[in-house]
Amino acid sequence: MKKAWVIALNTFQESLRKKTFYVLLVVALVVIGASRFFSFLAAEDELKMIKDVGFASIEFFGALIAIFTALTAVSGEIEKRTIYPLLSKPIKRSHFIIGKLTGQTLVIFLNFVFMSLFFIVLLLIKKSPPDINIFKALILIFIELVLIGTITLTVATFATEAFNLIFSFFLYVVGHLISYGSQILERVENTLLQRLGKAFYSILPNYENFNIKDKVVVGVSVSWKYVGTNVLYGILYMVIALLIGIYFFNKREV
Repeated sequence: MKKAWVIALNTFQESLRKKTFYVLLVVALVVIGASRFFSFLAAEDELKMIKDVGFASIEFFGALIAIFTALTAVSGEIEKRTIYPLLSKPIKRSHFIIGKLTGQTLVIFLNFVFMSLFFIVLLLIKKSPPDINIFKALILIFIELVLIGTITLTVATFATEAFNLIFSFFLYVVGHLISYGSQILERVENTLLQRLGKAFYSILPNYENFNIKDKVVVGVSVSWKYVGTNVLYGILYMVIALLIGIYFFNKREV
């Protein structure tokens, strides 16, 4: 696994050289900071707006960074032809994918920490220290971001960048609309369509499981059991996606 770690560090360093990372991070911080301009609202409503904008920005811009980091993880190595000397060495293809995933996870974590700290500082400035539910929401957002990156990396092992980009954004949107889709399916009278729809939604990652910001913003407590269950759900999905990615990369001719 030493070789996988070397690939991870290289991936991390390469990602930090890209301007896209810094542009998205700066825009995210600006959006989070802009929530302070809702001072014309009542103090309680202003705080709710800051939390809502903060959570939404961390999730959305974190997802963009996760997608763009994973998007070129494999194809970038192939285009620069740096993958050939790597694979000619005694290194397993599975270690290559694991290293790539670890490296992009480090990038996601760094971005997540910067945005979360900025968000927490903003809450402290407003004299509203973050409670445990704030951290529960942040934990679930981080798991969601790593899951998004893992799935994007998996698709990168067998698809083009253009397809992967479209697919990742499509999955992000659909993954947050699963609950609405399920409600619509309940009204469908055709049994076959209902079953097909349920099978489709059960395969897709349910990103809405990680979304508890609406509850946290209005002060509704979320149990650790719920958080733990969805953390395990996310990790299980990541493992399955990773294994699929390793399988396709082993079959790929490079």
